[in-house]
Amino acid sequence: MAAQSKGGAGTNERVPGVGVIALALFTLIGGALVFGFASSLWPALARQGEAACRPLEPTTRSDMAPTWEVQDLEGRPVKLEDFRGKFVVLNFWATWCEPCIGEWPQIDRLAERFAERDDVVVVAISIDKAREDITPFLERMALSKTHTVVLWDPEQAINKAYGSEKIPDTFFIGRGGELVHQYVNIRDWGKPAAYRCVSSMAGG
Repeated sequence: MAAQSKGGAGTNERVPGVGVIALALFTLIGGALVFGFASSLWPALARQGEAACRPLEPTTRSDMAPTWEVQDLEGRPVKLEDFRGKFVVLNFWATWCEPCIGEWPQIDRLAERFAERDDVVVVAISIDKAREDITPFLERMALSKTHTVVLWDPEQAINKAYGSEKIPDTFFIGRGGELVHQYVNIRDWGKPAAYRCVSSMAGG
């Protein structure tokens, strides 16, 4: 009887060890399944971002954005690299462009919506020949306090480098400097749909 009792005690001592191993295997397998499931969602999340922009009819781009250096309205140099790490909405326009005049309040509204985010910036590059035409235009449009970063390219070279054939033309540039979307002609950038589009592409 004593031997049976000793043997029984030995069996009971081995059970917890088996249980720990089983629990560890279960945890590892479960973790792998969860990770695999999460990985399978990543393409879907990317597609969801693209879906948010579909109503605005973008042209998908996959090349790097041409670099540039222009001036702001005070004559200070500004480079594309200054915005590296941010999601950039880049708009080309001019004071003499009637569609641009209609779109500018929408651009301003979009910039206002993202004013409190430091990872999204709205940039509007004027291709006017004379810088002194820009500030009076913004004042007449009640846009002198816009959250949009207003820049000036009198050479009209940057928009052409981006493949823009007419203005207004708007481009999305990713945080690493890659071109993501192109929007030819005007869009209702001040509408909630446009905000959702930019927000989803910018990541939040």
